[in-house]
Amino acid sequence: MTFSPHGVPAPPRHEPSPEARHEADDDALVKALQARAWDPGLRFDRADLPVAWIIERYGKRRLERIRDDIVSYGSDGTVQLNAETEEVTDYYDADAPRGPLFPPISHSEVEKAERRIGRRLPELLRRLYTEVANGGFGPDGGLASLTDGNRAPGHLRDWPCAAGVHERNLPEGVKSRF
Repeated sequence: MTFSPHGVPAPPRHEPSPEARHEADDDALVKALQARAWDPGLRFDRADLPVAWIIERYGKRRLERIRDDIVSYGSDGTVQLNAETEEVTDYYDADAPRGPLFPPISHSEVEKAERRIGRRLPELLRRLYTEVANGGFGPDGGLASLTDGNRAPGHLRDWPCAAGVHERNLPEGVKSRF
């Protein structure tokens, strides 16, 4: 028992249970991932910006100054920059539309994908698909979707579907990482 400076017993401190702390951590992670997935400038590690916009906004010399930050040039007049550069932040400012590339899916759609995969997904991953987005965000190429037929604007092919990849790999004997 602990006592206050005046010798009065201090009320007991109620520490949250490990489960409650874990849920709070998961809630915070889901909120942080929603912010990232719904911001087109931060959705991936890199973002495409029109070269013409950079020149109009900053002048031609800016492209020389940011040369080391340019990941690649696109044939469509864009440059790919690391997501957290000043140019990306400016281009995708508060006026840019917010929302996930692919909207979250329902619990029944997650269950259908789990049946295709042959196992239940971890609870936190289920929450990401139902509360954040159906893939289309994250490091490198981003998280795969759980449903078929998602296509990012301007892309010629559908976004990878984890359940579809699993089904295609089964005859080859490749086990999924779920």
